[in-house]
Amino acid sequence: MLGVLSVLVLGASGTVAQPTEGSRDTTVVWHEDAWTLMVDQGGVRIHYIYYPEADAEHDGVVLRLINDNETPVRYAFTLIFRAPAAETTTTVRGRLEPGALKTGDEAGLFWVPFRGADHSLGEIGIRGLDVWPVREPRGS
Repeated sequence: MLGVLSVLVLGASGTVAQPTEGSRDTTVVWHEDAWTLMVDQGGVRIHYIYYPEADAEHDGVVLRLINDNETPVRYAFTLIFRAPAAETTTTVRGRLEPGALKTGDEAGLFWVPFRGADHSLGEIGIRGLDVWPVREPRGS
C-alpha cells in the first residue's frame, strides 16, 4: 500500500495526555477515551496518545496495537512524524497473539521523535501497513 494511510494533527482534535513533569510513564492504564484510533486493518487496531513535553521538553507519542483476530498476526509499517520544519520516520514490526494488546515504551511503542531539536510535533502518520497471519510450522 502506498501513501499515508492516516495523517492526524496531534493536539488539535486528538486527546492530549498530560504526564507529570519529567515523566514518561507509558505503562499507565489510560481510559479508553484517551486513545485516538489511527487505523483498523486486517483485524489490528492502532491507536495513539500524544504527550506534549513527554520528557519535560519534547513531544512524544505512544501507540497501542490490538489484535482482534483469533490467530496470531505479524505487522509492519512505517510511522511518520512531522513538525513544521522537520520530518522523520521509523519502521515498526512485530507479532501479536490472538486478542493481545501491546503498548508503551517496553513494547517499543513510545517515541520522542525530535529529541534535541526545537520542533513541535504536528502530524503523525502510518505508511505501508501490512498485517498477515502467522504460519506455525507443521507438528508444533
